[in-house]
Amino acid sequence: MVQQQQQLLCRDIRTAPTMPARLFVDSENQYAHSILSGSLKPYQIARTTDLFKSEPTLCRAPPQQVLAPQAQTPPAELYRDLLTLVQFCAQTETQLSDERFADFVRIYCEQLHRFSDEQLIGSLRSLQQLPIPESTKAANYMELWNTLDIECCRRIESWSSAQLLLVSDAWYQLGLVRIGEFVWLALRKLGRKLRKLPPEQLVQSMFLCNLLRRPVFEMFDFEQNLAQCVQQLTLPELGVMAMGFFKTQTPIRNPELLQQLFTRLEAQLDSVEDITLVALLKILRYSSKLPQVDAVNHLLHALEPQVQRVSLLTCLHMALLGCELQTCNDELVERILLRFEHDLDAARLKDFERICLVIALFNLQTSSGVEQRLVQRLPQLLRGRIDEILRYPRCYTNCLHFLSMRQVYDTELLAVALEPRFVRHVYRSGMPGREYFHLDSLAQLLGPAYDGEFLSEKQRQQMGKLYTQYVPDANFKLNKTDKIMLEIREALGSLLRTHVYAKHLLPHFDRCDLLVCYDRQQRSFVPLSADCPADYSGVVLTRKHLLGADKEQPNVTTLVLVVAGWNNVIRDKQRPTGQFAMKLQQLRQLGHTPIVVQWHEWRELETAADRQDFLKRQLRQAANI
Repeated sequence: MVQQQQQLLCRDIRTAPTMPARLFVDSENQYAHSILSGSLKPYQIARTTDLFKSEPTLCRAPPQQVLAPQAQTPPAELYRDLLTLVQFCAQTETQLSDERFADFVRIYCEQLHRFSDEQLIGSLRSLQQLPIPESTKAANYMELWNTLDIECCRRIESWSSAQLLLVSDAWYQLGLVRIGEFVWLALRKLGRKLRKLPPEQLVQSMFLCNLLRRPVFEMFDFEQNLAQCVQQLTLPELGVMAMGFFKTQTPIRNPELLQQLFTRLEAQLDSVEDITLVALLKILRYSSKLPQVDAVNHLLHALEPQVQRVSLLTCLHMALLGCELQTCNDELVERILLRFEHDLDAARLKDFERICLVIALFNLQTSSGVEQRLVQRLPQLLRGRIDEILRYPRCYTNCLHFLSMRQVYDTELLAVALEPRFVRHVYRSGMPGREYFHLDSLAQLLGPAYDGEFLSEKQRQQMGKLYTQYVPDANFKLNKTDKIMLEIREALGSLLRTHVYAKHLLPHFDRCDLLVCYDRQQRSFVPLSADCPADYSGVVLTRKHLLGADKEQPNVTTLVLVVAGWNNVIRDKQRPTGQFAMKLQQLRQLGHTPIVVQWHEWRELETAADRQDFLKRQLRQAANI
């Protein structure tokens, strides 16, 4: 393991890879584009077949007019010469960066402003036939596409929506959407009339937003138009829309539209393609709120028979569907875990992270025990993924954090994560993320079993100020859980006639808890030590911190009242989430006695007397008070 740590920490990390010419091309975008290009609807696709109508002749040498261009050549001739040059390069696998073409490209770019719209668009489309350049910055190629981009941008206001989409498609097929300016500026113009676009133009516009991963002026207009034409679109087209909503981080707020998506998807589950299914699952997860819980549960049940038909990645998104609402179909998740166990060696590090999240969050105990077998195998598999860990280090640290929720601790892997050089690699600027707050606290709680590095005291103090929520105060805006905590604090103070402290005993959990210290021998409550660390300091509060380092006080019980809000339990199962279960386990590990107050039980108590009786029962059961 020491050798693996040295590999991981001392290896040269390449931070500036060579930029390929065709960027941002992946299977998801290619599939979405194939939906548009294969449709019978009038999508604006920049096809090159009509540019070279005549049978191309075999060119064994560059055209003479390209090698010795004339400065005053008319645009029509320059355009024909470009098509001839493209044919030559395509047939002979010659790069446009060849220095023999430099004068032609220079003259061509100088004359572009004189080209007609058809010649300009044809020039752009013809570049698709070139051999893939070694870089977007290759000589001649960069000058040509950059000048085309400038000239296309100049004509945006005079072009129709159809022309804008056609030219944008040509830029997509070149892989230059996010490098040039044209597509973004074209979308800004299209964004002024999104509500009036016909369905096919709406879908293609959203496809472009998906490529750019940033919204146009008002993404709500996409939703308004989609709600009106949703029945005119196929499920794959709805998948393209879903990709755009998700990639631009735009939730769908219309409940009727969301329900239509749930219904359409369920009706075609047996035949839907994986990429479309994943896109719809992503946006449904991202958009669903409490009113959609029943629809989510219904879909989760309908997905059970699909586990063996679809890809492993699709299975993971099926498992993730209920995460935001903490609603879980145990049978579906168990089937997915069994599928995952079978294909575990072929899974990516990112897939490890996702499945660890599912296992940790839902805190599942299956009859087959598959979740326990998986979490026991994963640490060793992580040791063999050094390349992926260096590339996606947060996936690694998140995996360790999620595994800790199932009480799986690998001190060697934890030592790698907390080594200062690795921390700087994960977060090259700024403070480490919340998962590091958890990992560092875990390392402290492991005691002598862990002999690696820790975060610095300064880092923990910064985390304590940033990642822990303020103690609820009636003078500030409160959520439902905050209100319950203040009500419990007031009722407990009245009942016990003592001060009730609100403390972050475990600062890596954002919410504070209520604390009283009870001396069983004296049958009285004792105050906190004057040396107890200040709030938001990032310190894990042990009994010595609370009672004083110079006093053992074995007869004192530190009672911690923990409010279990609706997001701390799995919906309709009353099973704690993995994170909440870990909080209770760590409180016990520190010697504290947690008392869990369920939010729904507290809400049923209508009077002050009812609340005090409820607290009496809890205290008597926990500490015989």
